[in-house]
Amino acid sequence: MLDPTFQEALLEALDRYPTPFYAYDWGRVRAQLARLREAFPFARFFYALKANPRLGLLRRLRDLGLGAEAVSLGEVLRAYRSGFGPDQVVWNGPVKTPEALTALKGREPLVVLDSEGDVGRVARYLPGARVLLRVNPDLPVNTHGHLATGRGESQFGVLPEAVPGLVRTIREKGLTFLGLHLHLGSALSRVEDFLEGYGVLEALYPQVGPVAVLNLGGGFGLDLPLEALQEPLKSLARLYGAQVWLEPGRYLVAEAGVLVSRVVGLKETRRRYVLLDAGMTSLIRPALYGARHPILPLYPREGREEGIFDLAGPACEAGDILAREVRLPVPQEGEALAILEAGAYGASMSLTYLDTPRPLELLWTGAGWEVLRTREPWERLWEGEEA
Repeated sequence: MLDPTFQEALLEALDRYPTPFYAYDWGRVRAQLARLREAFPFARFFYALKANPRLGLLRRLRDLGLGAEAVSLGEVLRAYRSGFGPDQVVWNGPVKTPEALTALKGREPLVVLDSEGDVGRVARYLPGARVLLRVNPDLPVNTHGHLATGRGESQFGVLPEAVPGLVRTIREKGLTFLGLHLHLGSALSRVEDFLEGYGVLEALYPQVGPVAVLNLGGGFGLDLPLEALQEPLKSLARLYGAQVWLEPGRYLVAEAGVLVSRVVGLKETRRRYVLLDAGMTSLIRPALYGARHPILPLYPREGREEGIFDLAGPACEAGDILAREVRLPVPQEGEALAILEAGAYGASMSLTYLDTPRPLELLWTGAGWEVLRTREPWERLWEGEEA
């Protein structure tokens, strides 16, 4: 649940700022980073921007010694703008266009190659670049299908049998080969998934090792026992003689963030609804992944009748449901709810669908509120459409 000081600060923010808004607890981010560093003191960390890319957050994480992991040209440029240097940025993803490669010539990040075509394009546009090769371990990763990047049918990486030949090609083309990359997926809670992935890399060692770097991605579920991975990671690193890199994103920021929304009204059809001023345009994870977010009432609960409600947003879409069958003290119009575990893939995936402005984002520093991003002005919604 939320830190009591942060929860109290949310009530203050409700008096000052329009809803819906995202709010993040910087102390919780630091605590999650401390847990990662305690579990993996030998690792170098690159924060996955896609989880939450606000510049104010990136600058703070950079100051704590993290690098950045990007999956688009825009994210690479955002990382540079927030103060990361090229040797602190890992550029991932299955598609690296000639336009993006050309834009980064002379300030090349560390590049993760995702296919044979990627090898050729990067060698052509960024000769001599420092690269890793992403391995698709072809495993039945236990998570939502949209998040399971380590399954053999996904579009990510190269299958294990193709790795040795591509490593030779990388070297022949004059690229600086640093090592291997492995990312199984997101929100993984089974230790066994990680151990099976590490086993795939162990089997590749006779044909590929030693290497300087093993980038083992992220995907740590919020309930994953990190300590269970410490020795297997160290063992794999010793085998390869490699430094371990990790790319945490959701693990660092999910629990630190909430989406605060006001109740617009109650409604009953064949189901009971709480109608909110936030919906799928602010938080699309429930509609896209079936994600379930805990709900915290930010209003007095004592003495109120309770009910079972679905939480519905403003969109004219039957899928605009932020939560199903939530037990709540019956709220009144104008009262607010906090949708928890929304610090990752919340605001970063928000939409302007239905000409809805993206929401305000706030950071609680422990001493006060800082605006990370203002609410999107209405005029920006049609910017570029008028002569």
